[in-house]
Amino acid sequence: MTDPFRHTTLRLFFFTVLGLLTMILLGGGVVALMAQHYGLAIGQDGVLFDTVADRQHLRLILLVNNLATFGLSAALALWLTYRDRWNQAAGLVRPVRPGLIWPSIWTFVIGLPLIGLVAYLNLQIPLPDWMVRSEATGNTMLAGVLTFDQLPELLLALLTVAVVPALCEELMFRGLLQGRLLSGIMSEHAAVWAAAVVFSAIHVEFAGFMPRLLLGALLGYAYRWTGSLWIPILLHLLFNGIQVGMTYADGEFTPDTEMDTSFIPLLIVGSLSMAATGYLVYRNERSLPEQ
Repeated sequence: MTDPFRHTTLRLFFFTVLGLLTMILLGGGVVALMAQHYGLAIGQDGVLFDTVADRQHLRLILLVNNLATFGLSAALALWLTYRDRWNQAAGLVRPVRPGLIWPSIWTFVIGLPLIGLVAYLNLQIPLPDWMVRSEATGNTMLAGVLTFDQLPELLLALLTVAVVPALCEELMFRGLLQGRLLSGIMSEHAAVWAAAVVFSAIHVEFAGFMPRLLLGALLGYAYRWTGSLWIPILLHLLFNGIQVGMTYADGEFTPDTEMDTSFIPLLIVGSLSMAATGYLVYRNERSLPEQ
């Protein structure tokens, strides 16, 4: 089938750079003003978010930052390139291959233990001091987002950590980057992994780079198989939302850098997950129509 959006890579690239610069400047300015207004020293070492108000303000600031940096910049670039067809170009359509919806979901779910094993192995890699300090600063902010004393905190945390990232990051990294920019200059498989690398790197979490890379790849394949961005959006939303819910139920935030799972059981389950995920990827790929 001929792609109606072919030959737009260069134009989309230009508008993507324009959209990113515009929204980073505008969003960054809004975030800086909000932080100053609320009296929050975001991104500095040793900053604690002890009060409900501080934590809610932090969540709101991060929500605005994510919305502007990824969501609005991607939507702007897509609209400038494709106008009223921008949502179709981004994959915000019904699944093209409905029969691969559940296989895509099961592949993602069965791949989760593998992500856990990769996360454990990633933590065994020694990091230089500046990366350790960066991780500590990031964990302090994450602790502020995922510490709850009241139900409204949970609701805003879900919006900040699950809903907005699922929509905005999938629009940017799967819809625009993987589906349009990268697939125009490389194979679709390469585009899945290249977008996953950028997706992981942009979070600047060195101790979690590899598991987030694998997460991005599974989301990318869900998009490739179904032809609809709504499927990775749903999976991303559930993945982040369950983590927020578990933290709320546990009553205490534990950073990923303090993972204390026993290695042998994790190795066994992760290895089984790798084998099963590999088989499902192979089977789903075989189910795709001939290009």
